Amino acid sequence: MRNKALKILKAVTRIGTLITLFYASADAYGNQVLKETLVVAQRADVKTLDPQKSIDTISSKVIDLMFEPLVILDENMELKPLLAEKWEYLDELNTVFHLKKGVKFHNGEIMTSEDVVYSLDRARKSPQAGYKFTPITKVEAVDEYTVKITTDNPFGAMLKYLAQTPGCIISKKAAEAMGDEFSLNPVGTGPYKLKKWIPGDSVETEAFEEYHSEAPKSKKVVTRNIPEVSNRMIALETGEVDIAFDIGVMDREAIQNHKELELIEVESPSILYLAFDETNPMFQNLKLKQAIAYAIDNETLADVVFNGSALPGDSPMPPAVPGYNPNVKKYDQNIELAKQLLKEAGYEDGLEIELWVDDNSSRVDMATVIQDQVKEIGINMEIKVWEWGAYLSRTAHPNKELYLLSWNVSSVDGDGALYPLFHSKERGVSANRSYYNNEKVDELLLQARNSIDQEKRKALYSKAQEIIQEDLPHYNLVYPKLSLGARKAVKNIVLKKNGQIDVKNIYITKK
Repeated sequence: MRNKALKILKAVTRIGTLITLFYASADAYGNQVLKETLVVAQRADVKTLDPQKSIDTISSKVIDLMFEPLVILDENMELKPLLAEKWEYLDELNTVFHLKKGVKFHNGEIMTSEDVVYSLDRARKSPQAGYKFTPITKVEAVDEYTVKITTDNPFGAMLKYLAQTPGCIISKKAAEAMGDEFSLNPVGTGPYKLKKWIPGDSVETEAFEEYHSEAPKSKKVVTRNIPEVSNRMIALETGEVDIAFDIGVMDREAIQNHKELELIEVESPSILYLAFDETNPMFQNLKLKQAIAYAIDNETLADVVFNGSALPGDSPMPPAVPGYNPNVKKYDQNIELAKQLLKEAGYEDGLEIELWVDDNSSRVDMATVIQDQVKEIGINMEIKVWEWGAYLSRTAHPNKELYLLSWNVSSVDGDGALYPLFHSKERGVSANRSYYNNEKVDELLLQARNSIDQEKRKALYSKAQEIIQEDLPHYNLVYPKLSLGARKAVKNIVLKKNGQIDVKNIYITKK
């Protein structure tokens, strides 16, 4: 199976085109001679610069240059203060945050509790990110620099959600003035402010001179949209970009052996899954879903497609998230059982089906291998590839074909791993794109959400995973590691498990 899969992947051609990027002039920082501009490549275009409307990591990486939350997760995934100097629990339902004083927005206004209340109320109402904050019943200003958050029940994941992009604080004055145009004119407190956004091409940000903390080391950050993985690799090799996310599997070894490049890779709370839309009558047939699952060899996918940079998936929750249950039902490849289940599902003569995937090269490779594997049981699979933005929009609608998607649990919490994907309230709203609905799972996830007893929460998530794995709204393929490639001249890169990097501390030496 491995050799066959390798032959398939070698047949996939990649066309490289050279994309020229501009470097700013050099300056001095300490004893180092530095480049002023840090150029970062991503695989897709930014969809929004509004933190309360962001649901994808591509947009969030750029948004997080310009906006900041009350608290943040450090490289060890420990909570640290940011715009809040400290916080305290009055009781299980009330938390008070004491804000840092003198923090300026990019428009020169001073941040106060009024901006925090406005931002978090906006987050609670957001169709994209509101699920993270539904237990919050009230956000109120105690005084100019003190905010109290009240929840209807104990909320074990609240602080970790506040540390994410939708929890970032925006300027109330600017947002009200701009209305729907705020995404084009973002005003935050972050180390960088927007200079220019060319949709489809790049976002250019420049250092905010009145930033409330240590000044960022790079004067400018340009985030480029380079969809083709080979083009990102060429740009990295030639020095046209300094950092490239979403490194191609086939390029990992080349980067490791390159004298001027380095690969940075971390275990992550990520999962890549095959999803069955339950509003499609075909996928209301459990035996069909099981047949497809048993036809797929996850170890081959992890080994061949990801070349060891992923672990085979075996549960709805990634191992990096507390509460992961490795003892749920397994669907190890079993071709004969898969054939029997396909027959019992009513498809004795085979089946024609579509598999949707976005234009990420590793996912297209994975789709190609899956296509070959399910063919062995009589399923002819047509692969359809979509640009990332169109894919996000298309997969939000009901009555879909099979589709591949990933989920990064940036909160590193069981609620973030399961609630948005599997709670019935999230059907068609955020991440529950399979339109899964199970009352028992809803109950377990709600109990876990409304508890601050972490051991109890883990037990509830463990039980929920058992039910989800039996129902099979998703077949979990692999747990990918997070990686990036960088020029060795780029210093101070720390890639966190949630996929974030602290750009303000990064600088580039110039030969």
